[in-house]
Amino acid sequence: MRAVIPGGIGFLGANLAEVLSAQGHEIVVVGRKGSEKKRPQIAAHLEKIGARLALLPRVEEKALAELGGDVYFYLIGKLTGSLQEFREAHVTLLEETARAAASIGARVVHVSSIGAIGGIKGLRPGSTVYEEEEHLSGERQHWSFYEVTKAEGERALVRMGKELKGRWSILRPGFLIGGWGYHPEWRLFRRALPLRLAPRFGIGLPIVHVRDVAEILVEAGEGKYDGKWLHVVSPYYPEIGDLVMSGCRQTNRRCLPLPLQPFGWLGAQLAPLLLRLVPRGTLPALTLSQLRFRYRYASRILKREWRPVDTMVRDVLFWQ
Repeated sequence: MRAVIPGGIGFLGANLAEVLSAQGHEIVVVGRKGSEKKRPQIAAHLEKIGARLALLPRVEEKALAELGGDVYFYLIGKLTGSLQEFREAHVTLLEETARAAASIGARVVHVSSIGAIGGIKGLRPGSTVYEEEEHLSGERQHWSFYEVTKAEGERALVRMGKELKGRWSILRPGFLIGGWGYHPEWRLFRRALPLRLAPRFGIGLPIVHVRDVAEILVEAGEGKYDGKWLHVVSPYYPEIGDLVMSGCRQTNRRCLPLPLQPFGWLGAQLAPLLLRLVPRGTLPALTLSQLRFRYRYASRILKREWRPVDTMVRDVLFWQ
């Protein structure tokens, strides 16, 4: 299989490329010129494991089609910025990729997010949400630009399903953790461990090991989930305190649980109000929106043994 990965010079891209390489697939990682300079360690690692870097002046249909992929794994994403910037990353470039794939009879696997689900009218906070039978059916609320445009991107890909002859799928991962986890929250997590305090807010995290996501992506690239959208979240829902305690055990530290459940409850109650005070293109907007709904995400489609919490923490701590 020749795998083309737009947006692959990143956290998930590094893990996906490692899984593809181990299985003997050909890998082309697509980025804009200069993107390799933002993540030089990952770019160097991708080349080391045999991936080709295709650095384009612009990610567009013609250039993508010329790369000749059997499957296009769309990993381009944005966490902060203007609505226009979010829409370009989550909708416009996805459509370019889907048109390129359709023109050469290739498959598209789109990495969306549980954020695309939004809030479902009539569903209580804390409820379990499975994949809807009809794509994004029912009345939904999206607040942050991230959620709005992730939903728009999903709908755009579903509309192009006939052009792709049904060779498409959507993965909705939760909060990624694991090797190559350079994101700010994991740097903060590693730095916080010496404090030896494990705060417990009474709020579980919709978390998933990045390597689980990468493996499911490869299955999707082989056509296992064509025409489907999947929730890719582990069943564990650890609190931040659980992650800290696991890190403490693995680094031989004695740490103290810090019960802060009243603050977690208060934050959940205030989330709808606070949402109106923060810019919609920021990470706090996405975080508060998720806190407002507090859904648990499960899949009727995926049947697998998920990597446990201790493995998640070990791999984010020691991947370097």
